[in-house]
Amino acid sequence: MPDKSVFSLQNIGVSILAGLAAATIALVVTRGGMGGLVFAHLAPLPILIVAFGFGVVHGATSAILATVILSVYPHPVVGMGYALLVAGPAWLAAYAASGAPRGGRDLIRGNFSSWACLAAGGVIAFVVILWLIVASFAQGSLDEALNPIRARAFLLLDTMRRDKQLPESLDPTELSGQVARAVPAFLAGYGLFVLVANIWLGAFIARVSALWDRPWPDIAMEFRLPRAVGGLFLSGLALTFFPGPSGAIGLVLAATMGMLLMLQGLAVVHIFLRGSKSSALVLAILYFMLGFLGWPIVPLAVLGGADTIFNYRDRKTAAAPSQPENPANTD
Repeated sequence: MPDKSVFSLQNIGVSILAGLAAATIALVVTRGGMGGLVFAHLAPLPILIVAFGFGVVHGATSAILATVILSVYPHPVVGMGYALLVAGPAWLAAYAASGAPRGGRDLIRGNFSSWACLAAGGVIAFVVILWLIVASFAQGSLDEALNPIRARAFLLLDTMRRDKQLPESLDPTELSGQVARAVPAFLAGYGLFVLVANIWLGAFIARVSALWDRPWPDIAMEFRLPRAVGGLFLSGLALTFFPGPSGAIGLVLAATMGMLLMLQGLAVVHIFLRGSKSSALVLAILYFMLGFLGWPIVPLAVLGGADTIFNYRDRKTAAAPSQPENPANTD
């Protein structure tokens, strides 16, 4: 669909207010506290609501305004981080979900949900990898760049070992180095997860507010990643066996691409449970385990990667009409 951005005083005012709201939510995290940290997870939401409900141009206005505000206060580095890790990926995801309108036509004509998540994941992975490379050159080595994280991890792990929460055989010095190396990948994967949740929530709010003027997609059926995502995931896993920046870059690729494949795996599960009487219960248990345990991400990512090759959902839907009707209704 073409971009529906209409430049009226009302719409411009909405985009400005959304930019102020996005900056305010992001500022909450600087005040500290668990409540502020939880609330800050909604930082990209105003941008997404405006982009979905009023047009991608107005969404860009909100993103730029929030970035400018955060660059003035509290610090330009905060504004740059917000632009690269929150506002930029959020707007690009909304742009892809809207069909990537350009020149009066759409560059994307299908699988909007997967392209939106892939756009966001690609930007986040690129930014974190770029930071790893620049920080390694600027500080002389990756270890020097990660030293602040390693020091905090060492203090925490040492306290846990003295409190008998960790086995005595574990070396806090070595373990803190591994934790510091994994932190950029964890932040990239978790940041993508939070952004994907905000993409869905922003689109849902626009829909219930009667601002969504396009058909709601069948996400479980339409979420289809290119096979190259699986290749990037495997490449990331291979890089993790190398020391230095290469291993850290591999972890970032594996975390972000693995998160995307996990979403495709979830889509496969939704399709196979569709129509089942126990689907609500099974999905509730699955999402609970994802949220509190985390380990189901691994088998779901494997399932999603396999689906990019074998198209399980197409086989499921193709086989459904061939099933015989209820014998009670046959002669």
